[in-house]
Amino acid sequence: MWGWIRKTLYVLVFLSIAAPLIAFRYSYTLWEVPDPAQIAAGQNQTITLYYSDGKTELARISPKSGDRSSIRFQDIPLHVQHAVLAAEDNTFWENSGFDITGIARAVWNNVTGDSGGGSTITQQYIKKATGNEQLSFGRKWKELVLAKKMADTYSKKDLLTAYLNTVYFGRGANGIQAAAQAYFGKNVQQLDVSEAALLAGVIQRPTYWDPDVDRDNAERRWNFVLGQMSSQGWLADRESLKFPTTLPRDSSPSSARLQIENQVLAELEELADLRRDTLQQRGYRVITTIDQATQTSLEQSMSAVMTGQPDYLRAAAVSLDPKSGGVLAYHGGGNGIGLDYAQSPQDAGTTFGTFVAVAALRQGFRTDHSLDGSSPRMIDGIPFQNPAGVRCSPCSLRASLGMQANTASAQLTSQVGIGAVAEAAHQLGIPRELRGKPMFGKDPDTRIAVGGGSTSVRPIDMARAYATLAANGMRTTPHFVSRVEDIDGNIRYNATLPMTQAIPSKIAQTVTFGLTRDQGAFTRPGTRSFGDDGANAKAWMVGYTFDIVTAVWMGADKIIAIKNKEGRDITAQGEPTTIWRAVMDGYRSTHTLPKPTFDPKELDYPRKPSPDPAARPTPRTTR
Repeated sequence: MWGWIRKTLYVLVFLSIAAPLIAFRYSYTLWEVPDPAQIAAGQNQTITLYYSDGKTELARISPKSGDRSSIRFQDIPLHVQHAVLAAEDNTFWENSGFDITGIARAVWNNVTGDSGGGSTITQQYIKKATGNEQLSFGRKWKELVLAKKMADTYSKKDLLTAYLNTVYFGRGANGIQAAAQAYFGKNVQQLDVSEAALLAGVIQRPTYWDPDVDRDNAERRWNFVLGQMSSQGWLADRESLKFPTTLPRDSSPSSARLQIENQVLAELEELADLRRDTLQQRGYRVITTIDQATQTSLEQSMSAVMTGQPDYLRAAAVSLDPKSGGVLAYHGGGNGIGLDYAQSPQDAGTTFGTFVAVAALRQGFRTDHSLDGSSPRMIDGIPFQNPAGVRCSPCSLRASLGMQANTASAQLTSQVGIGAVAEAAHQLGIPRELRGKPMFGKDPDTRIAVGGGSTSVRPIDMARAYATLAANGMRTTPHFVSRVEDIDGNIRYNATLPMTQAIPSKIAQTVTFGLTRDQGAFTRPGTRSFGDDGANAKAWMVGYTFDIVTAVWMGADKIIAIKNKEGRDITAQGEPTTIWRAVMDGYRSTHTLPKPTFDPKELDYPRKPSPDPAARPTPRTTR
């Protein structure tokens, strides 16, 4: 009996050792190593973006002439080699083409759902050659086999040269020579150590870690690379190096389309692990969420309104589908390079008053709760006043929703608490922080009621927050990509982003009815919230139906009084509303607006008396 068990164990041990070796040898014989010339040729394909209908072309992302230039190993400076190896594979010269620890980590991540790197440069090159970005055991197995075979076929110098001639660095640049030109306007031989470290640092996330997109992360990666170079003994004078200055990113005739391209590429890189070079190599089709009629109307109205305006004036607009979070139209202002104002924090203005109302309703305040909207007023030691012509005293909570009654909003904020207002905004979709910085500052005060003080909101987040109201309290995630298909029509990525019931549907519906009744943007139904700060430094127009939300922002890089080309003050009811109406009309030209899904007569929410503000504890700020 025991002898039979012992023999069985011997057989199992033998098979556990022999089976992988046999499988490895079979795979080694079966699979051919990729040809570097074919890989380079595959990077010259065009990426095509489509509107949401999946048929109409939105944009083409084509390799620009001179965006990939092959260089010889002897032309790559040693400090450039060291920078790339420090960032991606510091055991390159010693390893066998693969990292067994990285493969084990990939298997574990595939089981747990986590993510992580660990691939050697040879494995990265194999992944580029096969075009397989999936985090799976099968992909890692093929990487291992082919990495070993490539290491047996090519010298280390040839492998490193092939990698540096094909790896994607962002800005449309495939290869280190193209990257040197795109970022610094020089040849690779002219790069200094600091510049080489920056380029090496962007390899993992070339769209996100471009200094023009996210300087903080770019500098963090730059420091990491220099630290790795120092630890390997490849860099002696670390302290004297300064973060390099890069050239601005190249532009295109249509700034809005370029900004959409940037957002699409960044989203696919972040959510689907699909980088530009992979999309080019495989010839994938990207179907976006952009609606053609809405986007065209936005671009035309933005051009018409902004032509001839003062040079300092900036504008941005975002339209979302509240049911899915898909971006229907997008314009970040500017010329498509540098700052995208739709993704940049701006003073929120009195559009923030809607969040104050949500906070009050969450605490049980009735819509007929009485407020003092007289102007001017001193509240919590801070002076507030309403815009000219706004009178609301006494003023119900519902009535204040459709007005810029700053004093009423500030009084309500004092009653419900600053932290409650901030939390309501966060629940609706305003992030708590951006790149490590609190969106509402470290110590917000009652000025949060009118989007003042340290309160800031990105236009895309403002659209998201109002989309939550339009979706009966369901919060979605803004996104630009619907799906990605290969040349045979197979879906390689399908957007399935989280949705959360952020606030009760009755509260969302009550806010919607309050805005609709007083402002009446549409008859079935329409809502809009006006907002501009006291100095007319920023002006907003935000409004929605149940099918589309549009947020328009207008301002300047500095806090100055913004004027139009006629020299008149820019207010929410002026230029921002002109753009907003054009966008909404563009959408309505090809879509039928839905009717309300609730009876406004049933929205006296809640039906119990409002809490007694005098009995409430002293409001505390949240950090």
